[in-house]
Amino acid sequence: MRKHLHSKVHTVTGQTDYIDDDIADVIINGSKYERLRVRRHSIFDQSIPTKLAWQSVLLLALALVAPITLVYPSDVAALYPGGDPLTSSPTVLMPGALVLILELGTAVAHVAVAGSILRGGSALSERRMRNLLSVEEMASFYGFVGGVLLLGITLGFFLFGFSGVETIQQYSTTGQKGPFDPSGTGLSVATVSLFSFVASGVLFVVSRYLDTRL
Repeated sequence: MRKHLHSKVHTVTGQTDYIDDDIADVIINGSKYERLRVRRHSIFDQSIPTKLAWQSVLLLALALVAPITLVYPSDVAALYPGGDPLTSSPTVLMPGALVLILELGTAVAHVAVAGSILRGGSALSERRMRNLLSVEEMASFYGFVGGVLLLGITLGFFLFGFSGVETIQQYSTTGQKGPFDPSGTGLSVATVSLFSFVASGVLFVVSRYLDTRL
């Protein structure tokens, strides 16, 4: 078990608080991989379990697309192909499908890196560790930058349905294709929402497991 490094902070009340210095703790007590990770000064220098937990939250947010459509006004719901938002495959769902693919791909990369660390341990060379960090950082970029952007677009368009049928129809006439027109993929709102919910739970469990191993 690690011994945590603490820093003393004297408050105005005269009491002494102890604050964990996580970075110093990693440098002193962490593995070679963790020491390299915190020294890269990257915006994605969080631990893999933390990143997987964040991805779990992103997928849980994506799963909200189905509940959002369930509370649409009836005239807005009628704009969806077949008049049933849950079983339809609207164009607006496509960014969400990309979010699901991106987050699952990123999660696979993160887990693969974690597996390599656990198998290799201290026997891994510094060059190999740096290569793994590069893979992890690239995956994090796509998962969090690309994923968050596409998630915002997806939820924004689905929430756009509450603006009223007149607004939606006006928007549809200005473009060649409306947001609720058929995508042609056959991928339904319910399918993306369900897969996202299940994947969110799986990633959270994996993140907690790796947190005890790394």
